[in-house]
Amino acid sequence: MKLLTVVVPVYNTARYLPRCLRSVLVPEALERLELILINDGSTDSSVSILLRAERRYPQTVRVIDKENGGHGSAINEGLRAASGRYLRVLDSDDWFDTPAFLRYLDALEDCEEDLIVTPYTQEYAAADQRVFVRYDRLTDGKSCSLGELELNGNMPYVPLAAATWNTELLRRCGLRLSEHCSYVDMQYILFPIPWVKRVRFIDACVYRYSIGRAEQSMAPGRFLKNLPQHERVLRSLVDFYAAQRDRLDTAARAYIERVISLMVYTHTDFLCRKLPGRFAAFRRCRAFDAYLKHTAPSVYRQTDTYAELRLGRRLGFLHLLIGRSALPRLMRLIHPHPQKDA
Repeated sequence: MKLLTVVVPVYNTARYLPRCLRSVLVPEALERLELILINDGSTDSSVSILLRAERRYPQTVRVIDKENGGHGSAINEGLRAASGRYLRVLDSDDWFDTPAFLRYLDALEDCEEDLIVTPYTQEYAAADQRVFVRYDRLTDGKSCSLGELELNGNMPYVPLAAATWNTELLRRCGLRLSEHCSYVDMQYILFPIPWVKRVRFIDACVYRYSIGRAEQSMAPGRFLKNLPQHERVLRSLVDFYAAQRDRLDTAARAYIERVISLMVYTHTDFLCRKLPGRFAAFRRCRAFDAYLKHTAPSVYRQTDTYAELRLGRRLGFLHLLIGRSALPRLMRLIHPHPQKDA
């Protein structure tokens, strides 16, 4: 058994693939590493790059060629094929910091926990800026329960770039991500949480996350276009929480509620501020809000701590029919002095 399986979903990223592969395929890692490269129906030269890597490193690299099914489909396929004790995902337009990756592998040898957390770097290529996302409250090598995991206020959950999962846990919880859909990384980081007993922090800044390109799913233009997909994932998480609620311990419940609440705020904010057409925004906000209140009342109450969302609810979202500029004016009338969100 290999120590670590790295699953790399690939779709038309030939431009970035060499950097991604070079960062992982280093001699010191090969014996401990399984690299599963999922070609998700690429139409550029990605597949030839992947096959070249497989021929060069046959004991480490495995290429799986499949029809296009989206990011979730590629991760599903990678999990089915994985044989490593641990698994993490590396998007093909991102890369690993190689020295940090080797330190991380050394530390991973002694791990038995369900979830391994590492810091990461956000790389804003267009702005030539780098942001380190660290977890200053965590101690290198420390094992703890989910309830003892103290995350930073600016990143209060463990995103894909920071997460390494015990492979058997992912299979035991029946992890399966939505296909033909963006934003499934949120399913990837939340669906296994009810099964997590122990977490360990390794202070090696491994993942270098490329961010800020116009074609990425979180770019404002793409996010607006993909709002139905975001809502599809968000509803899947709310439904999951509702189905699991009675079996969740206090820590898992609080963790999942916190992450879903952040997604709800982002989703509603875009509906209110960016969606073309006043009636469409009004109708969709009302429909989603009613669904959330009925399906997950505790999450609904938590999202009421966001001042704009709270006021929008009190107004029945009618301000969207008047005009988006109405909400700030109404907030100033009701709260003459700035109010800080809880």
